[in-house]
Amino acid sequence: MSKKSRKRSTSETVMIIMSAFLVGTMVLSGILVALPGPAAPTATPWPTWTPLPPPSATPLPTEPPTTEPPRPTPTGEATEPPVGPELPTDTPTLEATEPPIGPELPTDTPTVTPTLTVTPTGALPQLIFAVCGDSRDNPRVYRRVLEAITFGGCEFLIHTGDLVNQGTEAQWQEFKETMAGFALPFYPVPGNHDGLDGELDGFLAYSGAPAPHYSFDQGPVHFTLADSHHGGITAAEQTWLREDLSVTGQPIKMVFLHHPPFDPDGTDHIMAFGNEPFMALMVEQDVDYVFAGHIHAFAQEERDGVLYTITGGAGAPLYAQDHPQAFHHYLRVTVLGEEVTIEVIEV
Repeated sequence: MSKKSRKRSTSETVMIIMSAFLVGTMVLSGILVALPGPAAPTATPWPTWTPLPPPSATPLPTEPPTTEPPRPTPTGEATEPPVGPELPTDTPTLEATEPPIGPELPTDTPTVTPTLTVTPTGALPQLIFAVCGDSRDNPRVYRRVLEAITFGGCEFLIHTGDLVNQGTEAQWQEFKETMAGFALPFYPVPGNHDGLDGELDGFLAYSGAPAPHYSFDQGPVHFTLADSHHGGITAAEQTWLREDLSVTGQPIKMVFLHHPPFDPDGTDHIMAFGNEPFMALMVEQDVDYVFAGHIHAFAQEERDGVLYTITGGAGAPLYAQDHPQAFHHYLRVTVLGEEVTIEVIEV
């Protein structure tokens, strides 16, 4: 074999080796690619709700306090007040006094424990409500009455009738505007001026009353709101009153209507009929209080154990000639346990 042939054989051998190396590299790369790599991290899903802090949690301050709180000065020397709401200018200046003889007071600022208002066991619940009547013809005065009631701590208002003068649509619209913004519960009875031709359609549409007569309980009181807008108590109304009053178990009974059965000041501006049967029923059913309107003044008298109170001073023209207590007012009634107090609030 010649050198040329042997050299060619060597070159071919080198080529074969290189080709084999390349093929092996490719095979190895394929094997590495086929092998499984490290597992990808599993994504954490977002929560579907945000937990709220417990009710007792107190928000942490966003910045630390810049200065230490002032410490008490035993000698009574003035110290700079802490940053906060402006103190009233009429706060009296207290003179320094010698501390009492006893254990040495701590120099650190004491931790103040808030004072809790605790209702003693067996404390009596309190109910405060307002009564007014005859607000017709004077929205300006009636508005003052409503504002005084709103800020007088009352829970609701009972109106003894004559909300408007003639029961027309225009007058009921004016009444609606006057009542706008009055947020307390409102319980009216119909007066003789609230019915148009004797009908109570406007009264029921605009006053918020559920019916010409109705009743409800609040605290220890049973409230009965009767209908006398025809001028007195009819036989049918007398029957309803007896049924309503006989089934309640409340210890205090109060009846509200427009026409009083009598006038403590002696006029005849009272019920046109049904007076005596009504008063007899109040005694029969152990009614404690009767509130009426119709007379544009304040008057009060007790008969046969029933206290009759007339309140008609919420805006209508006052009856000053025959009534010594004719002024614009409302009544603030407080019930504490079974004790009832009636205050006359002039406006």
